[in-house]
Amino acid sequence: MKITMKDLSYSDKTIHLPFSVEGDLQSCEFAYYIHQDGQFIEKHWYQELTEDSTIQFEPIYSGMYQVRLFIRKDGQLFFNELSTELHLDRQQDKLVEVTFPNEKVFYSDVPVKYLFQPAKSKSNHLILSFSGLYSTEMRGGAPVYNHIRTLEPVDAHKLFILDSYKEQFCYYVGFGGSHDFERSVVSLITTIANQLKIPPENIIATGSSKGGAAALYYSIKYHFGKAIIGAPQIYIAKYLDRRATSPSMRERFDRLLGDTPDYGMKFWNGLILNQVALNTTFPELHFHVGKGDFHYKEHLVPLFKKFDQKEIPYTLDLADYMEHNQTGLYFTPFLLKKVEEIVKFRNEV
Repeated sequence: MKITMKDLSYSDKTIHLPFSVEGDLQSCEFAYYIHQDGQFIEKHWYQELTEDSTIQFEPIYSGMYQVRLFIRKDGQLFFNELSTELHLDRQQDKLVEVTFPNEKVFYSDVPVKYLFQPAKSKSNHLILSFSGLYSTEMRGGAPVYNHIRTLEPVDAHKLFILDSYKEQFCYYVGFGGSHDFERSVVSLITTIANQLKIPPENIIATGSSKGGAAALYYSIKYHFGKAIIGAPQIYIAKYLDRRATSPSMRERFDRLLGDTPDYGMKFWNGLILNQVALNTTFPELHFHVGKGDFHYKEHLVPLFKKFDQKEIPYTLDLADYMEHNQTGLYFTPFLLKKVEEIVKFRNEV
């Protein structure tokens, strides 16, 4: 008897598992289990197997679905296999494509793609890596993960989070002040940190450029212990308005601003500074930037003035280079050195 099980598919709000059986179907029965996000959620017990037998069900929640199919003949089990994965955003009623090796999707208000790398030995640190904004993204290209190779030598838990929201970047927040992507990202971070029993003070937020802005924002707002930040945008809308020189980038910038552009400009330009004004406690902050990079004078100097007024401590690695596109070259060794210092010191205490 030959059994063929095809990939899961989704249409008309229904998940389908096509399968076929060649041979004598007399005394054959089939059963199946439904799995969501790796957990068994529903059992369908044995029933007669015919040429017209199908498996289909309507999912209610977003998640990663799989089906385990069982087939037996005369009471003897001879087929037991798990289907392919199907990632579904039920709210948007669309599939979520997973393309990067070991990439996973966390489902909350909206789906968040991520990579998690557990520590090789016992560790009480969680490193967050927020991604920068690549020129390809401004033309509609897919976002990418940052600093996977850079952080490879560090023996700590690592969480790489992709800024992929409605097919574009959103600075890990959402469009027009919606905060729906931010809520999902925070839920992901909190879930993993709780599973690992890692307190907020042992969470290290990292990133450069857009990722640096996110690391700064999240570490202040959610009281993480440390942040290692390279050349971040503080006045985000001002920066993107300057970069939006093509129709495709202008379209993405307009979507980021939301339905009320004036509000959107004020929201994004004040996003980080508002957290600085509101907070009374701050993480350990380490900054890197090139002295000739316009991010230093236009973004960081105004931020540091606010810090000085509130007596907020921070360190600054001011490197001797002129262009923002050189940040990655110089920030990478700074990031590795600083992370290793923090992890080593905390492990020795």
